[in-house]
Amino acid sequence: MRKYILLLSLILTACFVSPVFGQRFTKSKRYYSIGGSLNAMNYFGDITPAESFTSADIRFTRWNLGAHYMRRYGPRFSGRVAFNYGRVQGDDFASQDPGDKNARFRYLRNASFRNDIYELSVTGMWDLIENRNTFLRRPDFVPYLFAGVAGFYHNPRARAPQDFPENPSIQGKMVSLQPLQTEGRSYSRLQVAIPAGVGFRYKISPRFDVSFEIGYRYLFTDYLDDVSSNYPDPAALKSNLARAMSNRTLEPTSARGEARDYKRVLIDLGYDEGAYVDGAGNTYFAAQGYEAGEKRGSPNEKDWYLVTGFHLNYILYKGVRCPKFR
Repeated sequence: MRKYILLLSLILTACFVSPVFGQRFTKSKRYYSIGGSLNAMNYFGDITPAESFTSADIRFTRWNLGAHYMRRYGPRFSGRVAFNYGRVQGDDFASQDPGDKNARFRYLRNASFRNDIYELSVTGMWDLIENRNTFLRRPDFVPYLFAGVAGFYHNPRARAPQDFPENPSIQGKMVSLQPLQTEGRSYSRLQVAIPAGVGFRYKISPRFDVSFEIGYRYLFTDYLDDVSSNYPDPAALKSNLARAMSNRTLEPTSARGEARDYKRVLIDLGYDEGAYVDGAGNTYFAAQGYEAGEKRGSPNEKDWYLVTGFHLNYILYKGVRCPKFR
């Protein structure tokens, strides 16, 4: 009986061990690839249709372009370095209905922004289907996961009021918000993000793959849209432009020049056009409920954005190695 058990053990060992050793992923099977991507970007933050972590206005879906370099390290694992350039955007006037009681806060706030993002990321990619062969014998279809770290530069901007007598040359023009410190706080244009997501890769030829990815970016800043906490004391802001860009509740038009019926909303809510006088006798106006110290954004939830799109990858030929002389 022991002989049969020993024989069966040897047979099973041979069946399982031989293929493993025969299909080891050696250095000669590693390869590199380069490619580009065409994506869509969606923003999630304070200037969205609702106060929800997943709320987004699909009408403000914007473009994103990328280029990447990838190296295959093992039967499942690859590393990728990528550079992406894209845009996110939001507008209270466009996203809100003044007739909706739940939307009136944001409609009256009348905030808007546009932000171009330059992102450099390093991610690891884990295939759910392994390949111990060369790239020529890789599977036709492979789902995968990815995660890593990214650094990005951003610069939120918005249109100046259509009526700004102090400087008519910037009326309706895009201005950078970060230098104005519209909430009385400073933040950096250089930030860190955690990219993570899923993808599906398909082999279309011996050296070309096409893939579809959905990538989430967790951010450590709430100022992607320049809105985060409460309305500041207007007397403490740097300039009249900063004050105008900080509180836009009484502007007769939206950022793009559409007429706003904000007075009707104020009447419906029983609010007034409030006034604030500082110690120097300067008078500032804002809708009631939107004065200094009142809520402007939601600081407890960070902003984030989603990158969704297609990648085209080209597998590079391996370089010719010079022979070693002994």
